[in-house]
Amino acid sequence: MSQNLIKDYLRTQGIKLPIEMVQVAYLTLGTVYNVAEVKDLPANLWQDTTHDFDAVSVLEQSGIHNDFLRSVYAVLDSTFQRYPAKVALYVVQPEVEGLVLNRFWHNGMNMPQSLNAAEHGQCLLHRVAQTGWGQLIDDAQRWVNISEMSAEESHLGLSQMLWPLTTPSGAVLGVLYVTSPEVAAFDENAQAWWLGAALTVADALYNVFPPVGADLED
Repeated sequence: MSQNLIKDYLRTQGIKLPIEMVQVAYLTLGTVYNVAEVKDLPANLWQDTTHDFDAVSVLEQSGIHNDFLRSVYAVLDSTFQRYPAKVALYVVQPEVEGLVLNRFWHNGMNMPQSLNAAEHGQCLLHRVAQTGWGQLIDDAQRWVNISEMSAEESHLGLSQMLWPLTTPSGAVLGVLYVTSPEVAAFDENAQAWWLGAALTVADALYNVFPPVGADLED
């Protein structure tokens, strides 16, 4: 992803962080993705029972998918080691009627494994996927008070970040959901690194699961 695309993403999302902070995180995590050194994962993630890879119930077992999931885990785990949080990665299910989000991985966040428009269209995560607009929440209780999220959603964490994972043209491929039990838990550094993680995972999704017409995009 070029500096201009990162700048466009930050501008579209209304993020005021210095682009250099996000770019450093993105470049570092890009290397993490490519190297994918993860000592605690088994060679075959379809045989793993301890790391909450929900994706194995959605994706066909293959070397490409296995490598993709290992690399994504490396990126999220590396970011988590710097800035601990509860994290869930949701990916848009292609070629289905309505917007369906499938959880690919999480580290203990209490959310449904799959969300659809009929049942979950008003929840914050699904709205972010619908609109492509991310959210940075410093105090979830305040959002409950103004009816922007449910009390149940606020229990996921008083601080929340939801970053859409998009193609270069802005189509939404998924959402990275990050939470903390503390108010105002994510300072600029944490925001920059989790944004870097979101951009890195978005690149990976775009390359491994390109949407229809992707070859026509800039």
